[in-house]
Parts: sequence; structure tokens; C-alpha cells
Amino acid sequence: MPVQDFIGTYVAQMTVGYAGMIAEGQIVKDVASKVVTTAVVPFGLAVGLGAVDNSVRLGGGGYIGVTVSDKTRAADQYAVGEVAGVMRKGTIWVTADGAVTDASVVTYTEATGVIGARSVATGIVAIPGAKFETTAADGALVRVYLG
Repeated sequence: MPVQDFIGTYVAQMTVGYAGMIAEGQIVKDVASKVVTTAVVPFGLAVGLGAVDNSVRLGGGGYIGVTVSDKTRAADQYAVGEVAGVMRKGTIWVTADGAVTDASVVTYTEATGVIGARSVATGIVAIPGAKFETTAADGALVRVYLG
């Protein structure tokens, strides 16, 4: 329920997080800076190796990490040529691709970078050492530990 005062109307409870937001207040364990190649990459998506050294892209070969939110960007994404924060170890919020539970295997779709609990198949890869820390419906926020 919104709260209203003489300044304006506000939500009574803040959202728990947003895609790409680091989920814990502790020191981040491992975030690398990588240049985005080929296409924009929204926050909270899995990225793979780019075509050149120190670069990442959606659909790249091999899993590198998950893009970290950077609120200095005009849009919630990294543009081609920008340096992206990529979390390789730690806990981050992502948008669930399908319903997930804390017992689900964490996977990502190589072409789109979305993270969920889909069955491993061609183009859908398990993220080694990753665990869902919360349960979520399709399209809802979920905490993922990247280990």
C-alpha cells in the first residue's frame, strides 16, 4: 500500500533487488572487467567468451560469469565497446527463466544469457558450482550463488 505525505506518494516497501544487483553486503569475491562485443548485454545475464582477449558476449563460447548492474548507465545494459562488470564468484540477483527452487540445477541459455533451471541440452548449459538461494516463479527475481 502506498504511503502519502506532503511531498508525494511512495511505496511502503522497497523491492528486494533487481537483475544484476549484488545480493550480499560483503566484499565481492570475484568481479572482472570485460569489454562487451557484438551486441548489448542487459544486467543479470550470463555471458561467455568474446572473440578477443578480455571480452565477453551473449552466446560466447564457455561461461564466464553474470553481468553486474551499473546504475551509472543510461539503460540497464552494457553497450558494445563498454567495459562490463562480470561476477564470477559471489551472490547476485537474476530474473528466473522458468520456475526455480533452491534444489534446481542452475543453467543458462547460451544464445540469450537467461538463467534458470532448464534441462541441460544443446545451447542450455549448467553453471558449475552455482546454486539458487531462493525459490522463484518464471520472470521473478531469484538469488544465485556463483561458486
